[in-house]
Amino acid sequence: PHCPAWVPSPLRFPLTARRGQILSSDLGGAQARDSHPATPAGPSDLAMLGSDVLLPCSFTIRESPVNLATFYLAWARGAEKVAEYLREKPTYQPRVKLFLEELSRGNCSLGLRIVRVEDEGRYTSTLIYTPSKAEKQLELQVTGEFRSTGTDAATSFPCHVWGFYPQDVTITWLRDGRVLTDATRSAPQRNPDGTFNLTLTYT
Repeated sequence: PHCPAWVPSPLRFPLTARRGQILSSDLGGAQARDSHPATPAGPSDLAMLGSDVLLPCSFTIRESPVNLATFYLAWARGAEKVAEYLREKPTYQPRVKLFLEELSRGNCSLGLRIVRVEDEGRYTSTLIYTPSKAEKQLELQVTGEFRSTGTDAATSFPCHVWGFYPQDVTITWLRDGRVLTDATRSAPQRNPDGTFNLTLTYT
């Protein structure tokens, strides 16, 4: 499938740096990159399962151009490092992207491809431009659209719902706009990809 180009568009969150070299470090909210245009959001945002997401980040340094030999960038999810740029050598986890050609122009964004449940969490961006250091955090939440099918039976009406995340969802049968209370809900079953299935049956 065709994947659109990454286009960072960070929001501004000024950050105080040590000893004045990193003038500012800006971290915007996650931006989904699927078939619809990305919408900038706050420092906590939702990402749809299976979409491509951009975690925008930019910085400004007094001297220009940036000396990448003394520049360090790391992105971590919780305690787990997902990307690093050290001594002009990048390392990544699968499905993760840094924008190396843009680093010298202040783009320290992180790209996540084909978002999974395990991508959810708190992301920390750490910038070091010797001797200065700056850090910012972003909370990424993952959600999945549920799909459902209903079947017509003589005595019951089961509704099968699958592929949703997180586990806590509210599902009801309606008749003429009114909630039908005589429905039995199965316990959610976890799928290999971390999403859930359940069945709601009205009798």
